[in-house]
Amino acid sequence: MGELVCEVSNGSPNWGPFHVMRWKAWPERLGGGRAYIQRWKDAWVRHNRTQIRAVSLREGFPAEVLAGVCWIEAGGDPMLIDRVAFEVRSFDWSGPDWMDRHLTITHTPGRTSFGAVSMQLRTAAQTLGMNPATTTQEQLRQLATCLEQDVFNIDVVGRHLRQLIDRDGLQTGRPGLTTDAIRVLGARYNRGSGLSLTQIRTNTSYGDFIVRNLSRFAGLLM
Repeated sequence: MGELVCEVSNGSPNWGPFHVMRWKAWPERLGGGRAYIQRWKDAWVRHNRTQIRAVSLREGFPAEVLAGVCWIEAGGDPMLIDRVAFEVRSFDWSGPDWMDRHLTITHTPGRTSFGAVSMQLRTAAQTLGMNPATTTQEQLRQLATCLEQDVFNIDVVGRHLRQLIDRDGLQTGRPGLTTDAIRVLGARYNRGSGLSLTQIRTNTSYGDFIVRNLSRFAGLLM
């Protein structure tokens, strides 16, 4: 893998420990709680609307679908938590090979999620044409740093959604998607590529949420 280029930043807001405390510990009457994180998610999507629209146009699907994925994923664990988890797993999986196969107690570093729009490193690597089985920990570390840049993060998520659309044959003509296709696409993003389409259809709650809120997400992009 060549060096990733991800220096571009649009000054997007970062979700940190203070935001988590205000969300979890402050009551809504004092500006915290569920209403607080929803306002933060709204603001994050609005701030990134130009990038969301551009990536969706390039990839040929409705921008409100990408906005929905972004809205769901933004917020949650601070980036510091992801970084600590990655370094702990990297140490645990530092070899030799026999020890990695038999004595590790954590998930592989590639299963760590990064980015405001949360994505596992192994998924991001596959999306970019890398082979997770041969990608080094240093390359994963570089990819993690890039996913922490929202411009890069949104770009990779858009590419991944395009690949998922093609995987399940969800689109007959760009850029439209049926509500059923959006349900499946959202569920696939959330549940992974390893399940069959029949298995995905047993639980489409993630995609159902996007469908129910399409008008809201479209409004955030205006």
